[in-house]
Amino acid sequence: MYRNINYVVTPLVLLMAGLSLYQCQNSNSDQAPDVSDIAVQVRLDRFDQALFALDTSQIAGGLKDLAAKYPDFLPFFLTEIAHDQTNPDETPLEAISGFITAPQVRRLNDSCQAAYPDLIWLQKDLELMLRYYRYYFPQKPLPRFVTAVTEFIGDAYAVNDTLVMIGLDMFLGENFSGYDPEYFPQYLRRQFQKEYITTKIALSVSSRAVGPPAGEKILDHMIHNGKILYLMDRLLPAVPDSIKMGYTSAQMEGCYANEPEVWARLLSMNVLYQPLNNKNQKIVMPSPSADNVFQEAPGEIGNWVGWQIVKAYMQRNTDATLEEMLNFKDSQQFLEQAKYKPKRVE
Repeated sequence: MYRNINYVVTPLVLLMAGLSLYQCQNSNSDQAPDVSDIAVQVRLDRFDQALFALDTSQIAGGLKDLAAKYPDFLPFFLTEIAHDQTNPDETPLEAISGFITAPQVRRLNDSCQAAYPDLIWLQKDLELMLRYYRYYFPQKPLPRFVTAVTEFIGDAYAVNDTLVMIGLDMFLGENFSGYDPEYFPQYLRRQFQKEYITTKIALSVSSRAVGPPAGEKILDHMIHNGKILYLMDRLLPAVPDSIKMGYTSAQMEGCYANEPEVWARLLSMNVLYQPLNNKNQKIVMPSPSADNVFQEAPGEIGNWVGWQIVKAYMQRNTDATLEEMLNFKDSQQFLEQAKYKPKRVE
């Protein structure tokens, strides 16, 4: 049975549990390599501010200037964000003009500028993340970053191997009035906060580095997403696991407390080798719960188990480099070599 940890405790017990959980969720921070001598340059451009600073009476000239400064991002923005999907004949000029003059978009931009007038703090976060990235991937070019107002299309997205878009309008706080609960349920809105920006960026960078799943079985997705979480953990060793998973602290503690039971349940369900479908997608895709595993289990719990499998693999294969592990595509062999067998916590 999945042990529900929503019990009543005294303030002292709550404090001690919180300290224990924090240490557990940051187990990688004390093992992180020293990257203080690695020099990196963070390229973080405010496309949002440049876009809404355009003179609406001379948009054609402004669009040309944007194209010169953002040659690889502007085409993406025009096609995926600004373009009116109901009007296939819309020109780039019409798309930009319609986007920046729409009252609801201008109000959304005002909210973003009020919440994020500057991003000095993010620059510092990204500098540390990129130091770890350079440590683990010394031959790869460092990613660049651009901020945008996306009208709720995306939080952080790797446009290509070296460019990440940050949708500031997806980080305006879980109670922001623009988030329609019908489309953004509470378990998602909980992550629409400033504290999640760096983590979502790391998720996009890690997802790009890992590539697509090796197959369509649940196990393929578990191992694949476990690799992404493992890489995120290396890039952000001090960030709690609950933030990386998008869980509450109680949900995260429940995962650790019930790890053997969750693994046993997944095995008894015979779900690992099933193709991803509507019945089992809660295990590896965003969802308020994975109640087909246990009633109290949070959504994507299979990804968390996949993360533990990847950890077990790396602990047993100490000679394997990070890139070698990421390139190991056979999920069945990966599981066998990991010899994953969670121990019950007494």
